[in-house]
Amino acid sequence: MKRLSLKVDSKGRIQVPKELRDQLGMRREVSVKVENGTMTIEPIERIFDRLAGEVRFNFTSVAGELPRLRKAAEEELLRQTS
Repeated sequence: MKRLSLKVDSKGRIQVPKELRDQLGMRREVSVKVENGTMTIEPIERIFDRLAGEVRFNFTSVAGELPRLRKAAEEELLRQTS
């Protein structure tokens, strides 16, 4: 486990080093959980980013891809809400 000391600015913002953001896949949004005096920050993969990647790299036809894209969207929604 890697432990870092990060500064909090006057507006309450914490800057996570780029190397760590890249390693964790952090983009524009994160999930924060506070429990027993501990704050856990986890990256959130935006569903549109994932679907854009699916379409861009694996796209054959609209009719053929809709079931696969719907399944990917449902899986992502379940992952983010659980």
